[in-house]
Amino acid sequence: MHPATTKSSAVRRSFFRRAGQSKKFTKQRRILHSRLARLALAILGRSRPRVLSSLFAVPSRHSASNPNNVPRRTMRSVLGSASRAASRAAARRSGSRCASSSGAAASAAAGRLAWRRTAAAAPSTLPRAAAATADARRFKATLLEPDEEEHESSVESESAVLEPPPPPETLADRESTPHLDNNTSDHVADYTSKAGTPSPWAVFDAWGAGDGIVDPLSAAEEGLLDPHNVMIPMSEDERAGLADESDILQSYDRLLKRKSSVHFGYPYNLMYNHEELYEFMKYSINNLGDPFITSNYGVHSRQFECSVIDFFAKLWKMEPDSYWGYVTTCGTEGNLHGILLARECHPDGILYSSRETHYSIFKAARYYRMDAKAIPTLPMGEIDYDALATELDKNRDRPAIINVNIGTTVKGAVDNLDRILRILKSLDIPRERYHIHLDGALFAMMMPFVDYAPQISFEKPIDSIAVSGHKMLGCPMPCGITLSRKEHVKKVEQRIDYLNSVDTTIMGSRNGQAALYLWYSLRKKGLAGIKRDVVRRTGPWPVALPDPLDAMLPY
Repeated sequence: MHPATTKSSAVRRSFFRRAGQSKKFTKQRRILHSRLARLALAILGRSRPRVLSSLFAVPSRHSASNPNNVPRRTMRSVLGSASRAASRAAARRSGSRCASSSGAAASAAAGRLAWRRTAAAAPSTLPRAAAATADARRFKATLLEPDEEEHESSVESESAVLEPPPPPETLADRESTPHLDNNTSDHVADYTSKAGTPSPWAVFDAWGAGDGIVDPLSAAEEGLLDPHNVMIPMSEDERAGLADESDILQSYDRLLKRKSSVHFGYPYNLMYNHEELYEFMKYSINNLGDPFITSNYGVHSRQFECSVIDFFAKLWKMEPDSYWGYVTTCGTEGNLHGILLARECHPDGILYSSRETHYSIFKAARYYRMDAKAIPTLPMGEIDYDALATELDKNRDRPAIINVNIGTTVKGAVDNLDRILRILKSLDIPRERYHIHLDGALFAMMMPFVDYAPQISFEKPIDSIAVSGHKMLGCPMPCGITLSRKEHVKKVEQRIDYLNSVDTTIMGSRNGQAALYLWYSLRKKGLAGIKRDVVRRTGPWPVALPDPLDAMLPY
């Protein structure tokens, strides 16, 4: 044996001895890298439903074996290794091992073609992921370990036959199929509908994580909540075969306790106590009509609703007597109202919003028959500012309606309002030719209490904002707040004689309980209490510092 080879083998064996890497540990590394390679293939093949399922589907006999010493690798290295391995495997399958430059180019081309076919395949992806793993294991050493030779030869035999190439993907297919990375595409789509941003919660069910906190319901208790028992009977004969309402409600209470013990994936504040308000649930409190103009319906909570609106107007620095707003049923209603005002102010305007925007924005565009542009996003979820500037410049002949996200649904991304305003200024778009709505359902209530965070202020040229009340503050029913400049609301105001009020809201009858609960939470917590909640929920993490160029803006 050549001395250099002997020395290399000795050094390699010594390295593995020092690291404590036995044959058992090697198998464990293979399992980890195989899962990572599956994830890489799923990402590149845009097979989203298999991403988390393959990543979290760990066999029980491996999950407990030496979990703390598993080597860590970056996703970039895994993707690179998987791609190179697939190319080499394709070259071996095609029998092309020539050393000439033309042969190498042919092998690379065959490898790229095979990689695309492999990534697009569905059930056959996993064996080839193992092939990618064979090279991913040899991160520093290039020689096969003894137990790897048999594994690689079996993988090659399994992947000897290539599937026929998939049909070419059309633009319509791309728009209709959910992709894991579809929000960072360079394509600007005309959107009037949207299924929503791909979410990991749609793939990985996290409710089971709370098994140890609240015991699951028994089979008998679950039976009380099945469709047969909860149906409303149409005759006494049907009622005779149903469970008692009290038993059904007791089981439902236990179910809610279990589901609320772990609330992973939804940013709701469940830490609240409104016992003092339970007495008011016996009243039918209805704030129908405009919150600032009393109607002839006397059982309302307008005084509390106006107090809530005044609080947020002060928080977001709105001038007295310059604002209007109301308590909504949710953040979606606030967005619907804000975009309606924008459409009334600019009937021929184009709505611009990022692809990671909440679906309610594009729902509003569809409801109101508006032209809408879905702007690509940056990797962290913010709107792509260059793409936005290009689209604005391309459509100078029409007013711009821009939705700015203050916390996207999945990534929590915050669009840089000041940078968007600079883009409008650089394009010489006058104030009367654009309208800005802020979708602050997630973070707009938190940003004023985060040190060094970009500030939300109506001292800047923005027109409306929507925020959820049941997320940060906490409330037993969905609710929210929308605020806008008073002059915009005049465009939708209509007198309703039988109410003795005016119609300015999306809904007619409005839940007066929600306004009361929001007022109670704000009054009890105060600014100090809200800041305490924000700090406790966000932790001591750094946030983006204000952009020094903001001082150049004329406000």
